[in-house]
Amino acid sequence: MIRSRRQATVAIAILLAAIGVAEASSGVVIDPSGKPLAEVQVCYRAGNVDQLCVLTDETGSWDLPPSSVNQVRLSHRRYIPRTIDGSDQAEPVILHPGATLIVKLVDSSGDPLAQGEVDVLLPSGKRFGPFPIRSAVGTRVNSLDPGPVVILGRSKGYAETRASESDLPAGEDTVIVLRLERATPEDQAP
Repeated sequence: MIRSRRQATVAIAILLAAIGVAEASSGVVIDPSGKPLAEVQVCYRAGNVDQLCVLTDETGSWDLPPSSVNQVRLSHRRYIPRTIDGSDQAEPVILHPGATLIVKLVDSSGDPLAQGEVDVLLPSGKRFGPFPIRSAVGTRVNSLDPGPVVILGRSKGYAETRASESDLPAGEDTVIVLRLERATPEDQAP
């Protein structure tokens, strides 16, 4: 039982420490040349989940309301996502250009396959995907780190195929057409 104003103040301080003090988050996002970036999605991030989000304006500025979440994730389809401390940012936050990968699957005669999926493999062994392909135009994977990748593609009735290594340049689209061969009984064995 709280009997004094001092005990009440201490209890409130302990409660605020336990739940986290709500702070607003604001700042400016720029590219490496100093140009403000508009339409960057800025979200409070708890665990791996984006929560309340806003978009930066034409000056690259954002303002998020107070929250006890202490991380903010910045993402844009042309830049590498970045997670930062959720407090107000005194200095501009720099996002670096990412690579974009467009993968199309074709059969042995070069006809596009409208169904399938691809994985992006990094030299480190990290694997991203699967990314679904639901039309003949393929799939687009944005905001990748520039550098070497290997693409692994598959479609029902076709053997899984690994492309040779490709180097993804920053700020550019790279198109990879992956030719799949019909599956043989050996390809389908458990």
